[in-house]
Amino acid sequence: MTEIEDIPLSVADPEAAARFYSGLLRRRPLEAGPDRAVFVLAPGRTLSLWRAVAPASWQNERDVEFRMEAVSSVDELHIDWWDRGARILLPPMDMSGGRGFLARDPDGNRLRVFAAG
Repeated sequence: MTEIEDIPLSVADPEAAARFYSGLLRRRPLEAGPDRAVFVLAPGRTLSLWRAVAPASWQNERDVEFRMEAVSSVDELHIDWWDRGARILLPPMDMSGGRGFLARDPDGNRLRVFAAG
């Protein structure tokens, strides 16, 4: 049996979040509606954007990790995401074992991008 890793994120407006992530991920959602949107990130890995039903103060922030193949793609993706409205918390930097940056989506979820190098 194939296991699917789903990354669920709480968002205020799944349709607006789907438009935001469509730009970042450069793909359309597999499913999108007023209560949920789903993106396939890789075979067996999905990102689900669920309408938040609890007050924002009750929501836990989530981290989503995006592993890049090449260290050079980290800087390129940083510029692209900046242009598409992601809030950059930490700019690209060399870290032990690679390079990465940290961004935040409009709903406050943290997006970690890195490549081993």
